Amino acid sequence: MNPGDRCRVLVVEDEFLVALQIEDDLVAAGYSVIGPFTSLAQSISAVRAHPFDIATLDLNLRGEFAYPLVDELMEREVPVLLLTGYTVFDLPERFRALPRLAKPFNGTQLIQKIKGLHPFNGSPAGV
Repeated sequence: MNPGDRCRVLVVEDEFLVALQIEDDLVAAGYSVIGPFTSLAQSISAVRAHPFDIATLDLNLRGEFAYPLVDELMEREVPVLLLTGYTVFDLPERFRALPRLAKPFNGTQLIQKIKGLHPFNGSPAGV
């Protein structure tokens, strides 16, 4: 990321109003939003086509689990924040150590979690 660039957050969320709120919260905090993407196929295509710094992922996309996407992002060492109503014990063991934000959540909680994942000390602009 070049100095002055905004941190790009990939948003994967199938619920329209939740996706809209995530996008609004991230933009208000100074982040650039890639997405939202609402299906597993769309999300996998997006991660291969668009540059981004962090991913926020809803795990259940209209009944289809996003586990292949999480595996790919972990392999690429992309910071991932799971946004889910599932408890840590409901997750496959390989995902249990990933940062997670339980639904429902608010914008302040989301931004705090994102700042903790940001490679530039939580500054959306990379400064």
